[in-house]
Formats: sequence, C-alpha cells, structure tokens
Amino acid sequence: MTKIIDLASSKSQSAKLSPSASLAAMSANMPDSIAWHRWLLPLQGAMAVNQPPLDRQAIEAELESYATGKTPVDRTKLLSCLRTHLDQAKASLRELFYHSNDGAVYVGMHAWVIDILLQSLYAQTQKQCAGGDELALIAVGGYGRGEMAPFSDIDIMFLMPKKATETHTKFIEFMLYILWDLGLKIGHSTRSIVESIDAANDDQTVLTSLLEMRHVAGDDSMWGKLNRAVQRKITKQKPLAYVEEKLGERDLRHKRFGDTRYVVEPNVKDGKGGLRDLHSLFWIAKYAYRANSIIDIVKKGVLRDGEARKFALAQRFLWTVRCHLHFHADRPEERLDFEAQMIIAPRLGFADRSGLRGVERFMKRYYLAARNVGNLTRIFCAAMETDFRKSLINWRPDFLRTHELDPFHIESGRVRLVDEAWFRDAPVRLIELFAIAQKHDADVHPSTLQRVTRALSALDSKTRDDAQANQLFLDILTSRKNPERVLRLMNESGVFGRFLPDFGRIVAMMQFDMYHSYTVDEHTLKAIGILHGIETGALRQAAPVATEVMPEIGSRRALYVAMLLHDIAKGRGGDHSVLGAEVAVAVCPRLGLSHEETETVSWLILHHLLMSKIAFRYDLNDPQTIEDFASIVQSPERLKLLLVLTVADIRAVGPNIWNGWKAALMRDLYYRCDAVLRGADPAVIALGNAEEARQEAAAKLTDWDAARFAAHAANMPLTYWTGFDSESQVRHARLCDEFANQDALLLIDFKPDPVRRITELTILTIDDPGLFARIAGAVAAAGANIVGARITTCHDGTVLDVFFLQDMKNQAIEDEDELARIRATLERSLTGSLKLEKALLARWQQTPLRVRQMPVPSRVLLSNKISNTHSVIEVNGRDFPGLLHKITLCLAGLGLQIQTATVSTYGERVVDVFYVKDIFGLQIQSETRQQTIRNQLLAVFDDADEEAV
Repeated sequence: MTKIIDLASSKSQSAKLSPSASLAAMSANMPDSIAWHRWLLPLQGAMAVNQPPLDRQAIEAELESYATGKTPVDRTKLLSCLRTHLDQAKASLRELFYHSNDGAVYVGMHAWVIDILLQSLYAQTQKQCAGGDELALIAVGGYGRGEMAPFSDIDIMFLMPKKATETHTKFIEFMLYILWDLGLKIGHSTRSIVESIDAANDDQTVLTSLLEMRHVAGDDSMWGKLNRAVQRKITKQKPLAYVEEKLGERDLRHKRFGDTRYVVEPNVKDGKGGLRDLHSLFWIAKYAYRANSIIDIVKKGVLRDGEARKFALAQRFLWTVRCHLHFHADRPEERLDFEAQMIIAPRLGFADRSGLRGVERFMKRYYLAARNVGNLTRIFCAAMETDFRKSLINWRPDFLRTHELDPFHIESGRVRLVDEAWFRDAPVRLIELFAIAQKHDADVHPSTLQRVTRALSALDSKTRDDAQANQLFLDILTSRKNPERVLRLMNESGVFGRFLPDFGRIVAMMQFDMYHSYTVDEHTLKAIGILHGIETGALRQAAPVATEVMPEIGSRRALYVAMLLHDIAKGRGGDHSVLGAEVAVAVCPRLGLSHEETETVSWLILHHLLMSKIAFRYDLNDPQTIEDFASIVQSPERLKLLLVLTVADIRAVGPNIWNGWKAALMRDLYYRCDAVLRGADPAVIALGNAEEARQEAAAKLTDWDAARFAAHAANMPLTYWTGFDSESQVRHARLCDEFANQDALLLIDFKPDPVRRITELTILTIDDPGLFARIAGAVAAAGANIVGARITTCHDGTVLDVFFLQDMKNQAIEDEDELARIRATLERSLTGSLKLEKALLARWQQTPLRVRQMPVPSRVLLSNKISNTHSVIEVNGRDFPGLLHKITLCLAGLGLQIQTATVSTYGERVVDVFYVKDIFGLQIQSETRQQTIRNQLLAVFDDADEEAV
C-alpha cells in the first residue's frame, strides 16, 4: 500500500529544508521523469510518497505464474491481471486524495501509475510480439507533464525507426487494444524522428507536445535523439515568436469562455486564470528559458521566491478542484457548476462564516487563485521583454516623456515607470500610473505592473487619505473616456482593493445564485462600463430613455460614485443597500465629494433596487403605486439618476437579463412618476390615459361603427384601458368579436414579440375561480414559463386573460409546432382531460438537482397599503415547474380573485406579486385571514422542498 508522510507534522524538519531538499523529500522514490513535483514548491501539509502506487514486480510475478514454459501469457489473463492491479491502484489513489485533499500529489501519482502500467504492458508485449526493441514509447500532453486528473486522456507517441514495418504495427496494435479494453482513453500518434520535427515545423501544437514529452519505455537512445533534435530546433528559433503565438492562443481561448475569470460557473481547465494558463507559462518557460523546474525560473530571476510560491499554490489549488470535479461527475468534467460547488466546498473545509456561505468562501478562494495566475502571466511577459528586448504587444513607434509625466514615460502605447524611480518612495504613484493610462488611452507596461505587484504593501492608510491620490482616483472613475478598462486593470493588479479596502472586501466575491453571472467586483466594473455606454449614446437603442435623460443629469460625479459603491456592502450579513449607504457616507468625503453629493450617493445606494422592484412587480396602472414611488424619489433629478443607475445595474448582471419587456416597464414607470413629480395627480393621469386609450383604439378600428365600439368599451373595466397599449387593445377588440360569434366557449391566441422576448397568450372564456391555476399549470406542463399576467373580468361574466410567456431560454416562443403543443395542452387542461399534477411532477423531476437544492428562503408578504383597491400579496421562494399553478390554485381555494399577476424570476428565485380581492370585491382586512393566507402559501414551498430531497 502507499505510504504517506505529512511534512507539516514536524515544523522543525520543514523549516530546515532548502527548496531543493524539500522537493527531494516530497518526491521520495518518484522517478525523475515525472515532471509535476519539479513545478511544485514545498508547501505546508504536502505529502511525501515512499512507495509506488502500482507494484510492477507484483504484476510481473502474477503474470509469470500464468506463463507455461516459453508460451506467452494468455491475452485474457494479461488483461484481467492489469485491470485488477489498475483498479486497486486507482481506488487507493482516490482514497488518498479524499484524505489529503491534495490534487498536486494525486495528478503526479496518477501519472506514475500510468507509467508503471505502460512499462509492464510494454514488457509483456515484447514477449508477445517482435519489434519492441526498435520503438520508444513517449508520454506527451498532460501525461507528459506528469499531470493526470482522474479522467484525463492518456496521450502517447510511438517513436519509430525511419521505416516502419508490419512487425512494428502489430506491436503497437497489441498494446493499444489492451489499453482500450482496459477502458482507458488513449490519444496516440506514431512518428519517426524526422516526421516529428516536420510536424513540429508545421504545427505549434505538435511542438508544444514535444516540449513536455517524457520517455516511458522502449529504446532510450531513440528518445534521446528526438530530444536533442527538438532542442536544436528550439535553439534556432526566436523565443518571442513562440511566446506570442501561445499568448494569442490563450486570448482566443479566453474569448470562447467569456473572457473573464469571474464567471460564476468557471471552467477550471480552459477558462481565464485556469490550469491551461499555467500550462502556457510552463511552455513559455521551457521554450524561452530552457527551464525544467520552478526553481530554475527563480534562479534565472524571472520570479521571486514569493511569486513562485503563488504559482505553486494556485497550481495545487486548481489541481485539487479539478480532481474533485472529475470524481464528482465520474467523467472528465471541467466546468465548476453550482451543484459541484455545493459538493466540493465542504470537502475542502469551507464553512459558513462572516456573512458568507461556505460555497461563496470557496469560490472566492478560486477567483483569487485565478487572479494570481493572471499576475504571474504579466510578470512572465515583463521578464520576456527585459530579457529578449522586444515587445510582446504590438509595437507602436511612439515615445512620450514630458515633465508632466515624470517619473513615467509612454513607449509603444504603454506607461512605464523609469528604472531609477520607485513606487515605495512615493506610493501615490501607484494611482498616478493608472490615471496617466486613462488620460492617454495607454496600457501599462508589463515590467511596471510587475513592480506594482511587488510594491502593494506600500499603499497604506497615509496614501488612502492623500488628497492627490483620491483626486486621481476620482478622475479615473469619472473620466469621459470609458473607465472600465483601467479600473479593471487596477483591480487585477491589486491596487483597487488596497486603495479602497471596502471594495477589496467584494473582490472575487461570488453571489451563489443562478441570476448573477459574475462576481460582485466584476459586476460593478461592467456596470460602470455600461453607464459610460449610456452616457456616450452607445446603448441608445437598448436604453433610449436612460440615454435621453443622461445629459440632463447634474450630479454626474455622484452617479458614477454610486455605481461604484452600490454593491459595496454585500457579504456583510445584512441589507447591503442600507449598509452600503452607510459606507458611502464614510467613503465619499475621502474621495472629495461635497456634502450634497455624498447625500445623493447614499440615497441612490439605499434605493438602488427600488425602481426595478416597483416596475417589475407592481401594477403601474394603480395610482397608489405611482404616488408612493414619487413620494420616495421626490425630485426629477433623483428620478433620472435612479433610472440610469438601475438600467446599468440590471444590464451588468449577466447576458440576456435586460430585455424589451423590462425596458417597457421601466419607461412606463419613469414617465408616470415624472408627471406626478411635475404636479400631475396620479388618479387623473390614470383616468386621462384611459380616455385617451379608448379614443385611440376607436380611431384605429376604422371598420367598426361608433355603436359597435361603444358596446365593446362598456363591457371592459376602467383598469383595462390603462393596462395595455393601443395596438393590443385593437387586437383584443377583434378577438372579443370573434369569441362572441363562435360556438365554442374558449378562444386561444398567440402573438410572439421577439423584441420584448415574450409571446403574448390571450385567452377568452367564461370566468371560473380556478381558471388562472389551470392555465398556469398547462403552460408549465408544456415546458414554457409565465413571466407576467393581466386578468380582465368583463362586465358580461367573460374574462380576457393575457399571459406573457417565455421558453426555457428566456426567449419568445415563435416555433409554430411549439405553439400548437401549448395550445393543445391548454385545451386539455381547460376541459379537464389533462392530469396536471402528473405532468408537473414529471417536469419537476427533470429539473437539475442543483436547482432543486439551491438554498432559497420562502417568504409571503400581504399589504393593503400598496393599492387602495386591492390587497397585494408578494410571494418569494425557490422557483420550480408549476409553482404559479400551485400558488394560484391555493389563492382560488382561499376564495380570492386575482386582478393582476407579475412573475419575476431571478435565477432559481422567484418573486410573484398578485393584486387580489375577496369574494365581495374588497381588500382582506382581517389579521387572522391574512395569516391563514400566508401559512397556506408558505406550505406550497414546504411541499416542494420535501419533494426536492
């Protein structure tokens, strides 16, 4: 069995070890050909291995017992023997990994296992087939590096003589078939030395694989010749050409995976800041510096000892996460999704603490490791420029150095601190550097970024209170040029969090839900960029009203500071809007804002969720809603500020969050509130709008006479005319006419609206207390989602119900076959022939486990203050298929009539708002009855939670 030694158990022993000695102690009997330990500095708690995880002698002894004379071992027995020993070794490695939580040890030992397996198989194949003495078995790819995650492919190359024979082919085929029968995923190639070099000339990918190749079995001299040929090829080429290509490949890969390391479900291998970025550094070091270990890199002065340790820590952590991912998925999975995060976080010892869930603390650790990878890449680039005297970035023939820039200058479009100046002598320069980059649209030179990273400790409280530093920072934030790029660079380098510690607390902080796509700091930076886009008119088509009012805003500086600080208090264990407003009171004066600006910033942060809450949840046709909102806003200036802030905030949450539907609601709220703030009466606005709507609809129905339209208008309640646009009202009038002239008691109509990303479903039928519930259930059973609803009960006892639908990708449903399926499901549900509960249970069981088990608290609020005519019920909880059906069924059972319903979905969380009356058409005033309603609605979520377990 494998023997493990915990070096951390003896502090005195580990303290005396030099890096080289420690590495030797860690590797113990592991063969030098395994590269993993040479790139891992000694870390506290590292595990030293004294025995191989797979016993080759035991394998050969067992096989010998099967042999009879000179007859080779039977293929079936060979396969059975290798499978048994391999399964035992893998089980032992898995047990060791769960005990140690050390992916660095696992990937090296796994590669060692495969080495021993291949060596044993190669030896047995030589007994079965001729030709093995003339071949060499070479490990390439991740296996060549000595990195083997649990389900990694095994990349090998058979190195052949100049002329391959049939004997060689049979030898290779015998080995491969055994490996395939063992269930291993083999990536293989067969080449001669000349073919290998030719392939490397044609394809940098092949050259990279040759950089990390290792000899495993077969002719050692042939392997040596190939290795020398590769080294000669490298010597003849310019290092930077290879480096530039590798960095170019990295940039393309980043774009495929979102071009940010702060996505909430990152790709551990190929995402920005992932293992592949570390591999790129490994290849660069091997190619440019002929380095075979991290210690070689330290000796050459590319990295300092502390930076090398960060490399090792990041690598070790990422390896550990990747191994957990593979074991969790039981396959080669690289995406760290929510379900995996919930499983892995406690396995790595992350528990809830200080306002953050354990899973959020785990992901913060992941993002910080990913950021360290980015910092190391910049340091490598700086070293390359210094050592090889050529820019890694597109060179521009410009050089700017004036007295104004001293001690900086700009060369090739990048700001650089002169060699004789130091950040530690004047830490304000750490802010000045980025201010110059912002002013001159320049990048920052990699060597200067390297110096920034090494001087961060000099940025102390004295610098934070420095008036010049704060003015420079405010100039960056409020620049007429997009500040997002430079602020992100400040964040990546660590300067942002050091200069503004409150921002440092949200760096790499994830929000563990399925609504937000980025970490809090990344979301904030994107929001600032979107705010700039609104100001410049770049988002005029997507946000026309916000773009229109932006030039009218007088408190521009306050708006940008509020955008920076709006989520600053997340993760503090309370309402982040309230806490953030308090942080603003302390931070704004330091940045140089006036008392009035500070008050405005604090108010905006306190209410930064208000406008979206009102627009997306409540009935904007209710005068009380507009009046209450206006009483909080109080001024047209604040209304404009809140509109622009809200639009930028929502758009920065993630792709596809903002849409035409939300934009229309925001516009409606803005214009109604603006009219009230300028002196209009909300009730008068509603009545005036109703009359205008009736007249506009009548004018558009040119084929209707006055009497015909008057009869239709008299059948519709007043709230109908303020609840729909003119185009919809004309369409409804024609549908009502069609319904009145048909024999059937049901009419269903669909109108896709791709711009607003909704499909409008209109149903005309006879009123029924359980009608809403059956419609909601049918839509859910058909695989669609209801995102909004407006119920109109006509004076003749019929209902005109309008539902706004989206597909599972939050898009309008346009496919005719899909709409036909929804229609058929609705008809079956409304006629009673569809068993909804069975259909909804099937959809619930198809919901991913990670969604069903996301921790979402349930809450029910009931208010008679939001509306003068209705009781407003707000239901919060975990979304699931058929939720709206169950809630509306519950409301019907309680004898409540639904007038309007709004459904807002935030990832796995839903907020449903219903305007209801009792059977007498009144608000629910009884406290006892209100509590009954709350209890029964909460029971809907309790039942779903039990089903999810």
